[in-house]
Amino acid sequence: MSAAGACAGFGAICGSSLATATTLSQVALPELERPHYDKRLAAGTVAAAGTLGILNPPSVPLIISAVLPQASLAKLVLAALVPGL
Repeated sequence: MSAAGACAGFGAICGSSLATATTLSQVALPELERPHYDKRLAAGTVAAAGTLGILNPPSVPLIISAVLPQASLAKLVLAALVPGL
């Protein structure tokens, strides 16, 4: 759960799913392997949670997708809040 939370927070700041999954795989996977979690389960958790970070407001892609077409940022933040949680 802490790895998924870290991915969500880092992804919202970073704005890149690939960078989030790569960075947190270097940090979180050794910590998940220490108590002998299954390697496939740990890698899948970090990979899946890394993609969720771009949904959490105030993520960079969310702001860009509101500014470029001149859409309402408040509506996009509310729309992304539920899936992000």
